[in-house]
Amino acid sequence: MMILPEGGTEAEEDSAQSPWVRGTCPRCGGDQVLHHVIGMPMLEAYESSPPWVIWEGCVGSGPERECQECGHAWWPEDVGVAEVPERWYDAGTEEELPVEPAPLRVVGAVIVRGEQILIARRAPGRSAARLWEFPGGKIEPDESPQQALVREVREELGVDITVGWLIGRGEADIGDRDLHLDCYWARLEGMDPAGSTDHDRLEWVDRADLPNRDWAGPDVPIVEAIVAGAVPRFGRV
Repeated sequence: MMILPEGGTEAEEDSAQSPWVRGTCPRCGGDQVLHHVIGMPMLEAYESSPPWVIWEGCVGSGPERECQECGHAWWPEDVGVAEVPERWYDAGTEEELPVEPAPLRVVGAVIVRGEQILIARRAPGRSAARLWEFPGGKIEPDESPQQALVREVREELGVDITVGWLIGRGEADIGDRDLHLDCYWARLEGMDPAGSTDHDRLEWVDRADLPNRDWAGPDVPIVEAIVAGAVPRFGRV
């Protein structure tokens, strides 16, 4: 729901308001998410907001979202599709100041089968060709990271997955933008993939074999976390 300025007309209110969206936790996928809102709304918004919306007044300083299931707290602008940065201007000259481009946000699936993990090698002719990575792709508008991952794996590998908990984030520079890669545990729902639209090789490997491959830069921190002992986790706390 949008917080309307004082004096807004009823028509403006009707067109501007949208339903509250509770969303899901970007770590565990739980739906018990609290919204911490900084500032105070119009009385109508305050009275009509769901019980999981916490109005912090002007003193709120912590993350704006909190998961009651796993305890994770986050800023909503740090997950999902990154918004185009707001334009800034010099107060004296009114000249537009440069801003950092919005990060490219992508997700990757660490698909496990018993003690093995599925890895994929980028096909020739694509960026990062011949480097290994975890399958996945870009988050689209209005998608949670988990929804994006299910869609991307289905498009790329032709299979369905169950998405587990977040493992971690890898970052890289791609031209003038940052790339943020969030990788999740996943498991197949049905048959193994027969191939990939983006890769020339798919392999099931043991955890100990992961460091022996040439990995794309953003995937390296994820590989390190897995080798260090990160344990697959699915479902609620």
